[in-house]
Amino acid sequence: MKAKFKDALKLAMKAQDKLRLETIRSVLTEIQYEEMQKSVTELGATESLQVVQREVKKRQEAIQFEEQAGRTEQKEKLQKEIAILEEFLPKQMTGDDLEKVITSLKEQTPELSLNVVMKHLKDNYTGQYDGKSASEIAKRVIG
Repeated sequence: MKAKFKDALKLAMKAQDKLRLETIRSVLTEIQYEEMQKSVTELGATESLQVVQREVKKRQEAIQFEEQAGRTEQKEKLQKEIAILEEFLPKQMTGDDLEKVITSLKEQTPELSLNVVMKHLKDNYTGQYDGKSASEIAKRVIG
């Protein structure tokens, strides 16, 4: 994952795309910080994904503050950064996809609980869904 970011960084430098360059650098910095915190030379794919998802979430929260402050330029910049970061994330499951997975899991396991659903999603679909919406759908399906 880190190599993917470094390659993208080189391409952004060649293209002189400042926003892309800044965004990728910030994520690489966060990945390196996480590596220092965990005392490892390189994060695994799952941990790197978590860092990227955390960065997307930070920017989404910042968008809300920018909207309240009426700063449309900053909001647009953050949205572009999110789009850049989402290129590195796996394809996100839609609500319908999540519902199908949870429904089929319920058919296989009649005594289904929220914990079991969330563990199944985490084990099999890491980085492909939004936890909040998955939880809401699971509660609805489980009943």
